[in-house]
Amino acid sequence: MGKIRKDTTKYLPSCNSLKIFKYEKSNKYYCCFYVGSIASTSGNKIISLKTENINDAMKKAKENYHKWFEDNKDILEKRTFDFTKDIANPYFVFKVRKYKNNGKKENPGEREKQKYNNYMIKYFEKIDYRNNETLTNAIEDLVENLRLDQKTDNTISKYTTVISNMFNYAIKNGVIKSKPDFPKLKIVNNARPSYFNNELNQINKRLFEEYEKTEDTFYLETKDYINLIRSAGFRPGIEPLRIKRFQYRFVEDRKTKDQILIFTLFNTKTKPKHQLTCHPYFTKNIFPEILNRNPNSKTDSYLLFPNYEDRQKVYNRIVKIFTRLSKELNLYYRNGQSRPIYSIRHTFIKNRYAENPQSLEVIARQSNTSAKMLHSNYLDEDDIMMIEEYRKMYPKE
Repeated sequence: MGKIRKDTTKYLPSCNSLKIFKYEKSNKYYCCFYVGSIASTSGNKIISLKTENINDAMKKAKENYHKWFEDNKDILEKRTFDFTKDIANPYFVFKVRKYKNNGKKENPGEREKQKYNNYMIKYFEKIDYRNNETLTNAIEDLVENLRLDQKTDNTISKYTTVISNMFNYAIKNGVIKSKPDFPKLKIVNNARPSYFNNELNQINKRLFEEYEKTEDTFYLETKDYINLIRSAGFRPGIEPLRIKRFQYRFVEDRKTKDQILIFTLFNTKTKPKHQLTCHPYFTKNIFPEILNRNPNSKTDSYLLFPNYEDRQKVYNRIVKIFTRLSKELNLYYRNGQSRPIYSIRHTFIKNRYAENPQSLEVIARQSNTSAKMLHSNYLDEDDIMMIEEYRKMYPKE
């Protein structure tokens, strides 16, 4: 329909994303507002107001805005929230177009889009972007894994800047109302504090109390998830939720006659196949409870939450519950830093190191990482490492 005359554009802040404008070859006003991809291919609804008067145009724009949402409320109730389609892609279209004719060989918008598709998209797929807490958790997961990939301060800031710019553009267009919290860069490069075992036990106790109060078994299965990821070198996130029943087996220790629980993971962050063993207490006392939670499950059923198909939605709800309960118990923050659910991985690694400092290589293999990574991201600034170095410096005679 031609280019918009910028001097005629006026936003109406009382209605999210609503604006009026004129095209270059028209004297009549139009209005535009965001409705989402379920109702429009572009995500925007454009309506001719058939008037040249700005005051009349503002009045008609508001009337059309409210009428459209009233007439389409049934469609909107069925709307799914797709971060890539509703927030990321519109931003990249804007960014690519902005730099298209600047004469440079490489378009910054294309570069940012490639960065998003190659690395960031998996953290924001299928999340409800209306929930700032869910967005904050996704950003923290992204930053945490950038740290584990040994990205520099400068590189991490480039990733978070892209996400921040997406949110700013989405706010401008009325897709979201506010921007979620971002980790400060000076915190990004500090080792994240872990939970103590008794603190995780408190959270598990509250989960059981929530189940008794609501009779919602999701709380019990959330407890199963927490117990699983604290029992071995799992990476908290979707990975443990993708485990199916055929992926575990028992092996007998010929010396002790103990039953060793072994999980085989596929397509992990670092390699296509990884095996790990679980803590004996978990194997003997907790794992049978998990198996009995859903006794009719088949071998190809998910081990955790088998009655839910969408793994991302399950994880989002787990994170939301964990964060809420941790905050209610005054456990979420320690030494000025947050402790999201990923901190449980730190707990496992630090506990195993405290039990046997000589087994660092074994802990690294079981955790699907390297000894160097354990030092730099989990142990270097932790009291456990300081205690071990003290013992080596001042051995008892």
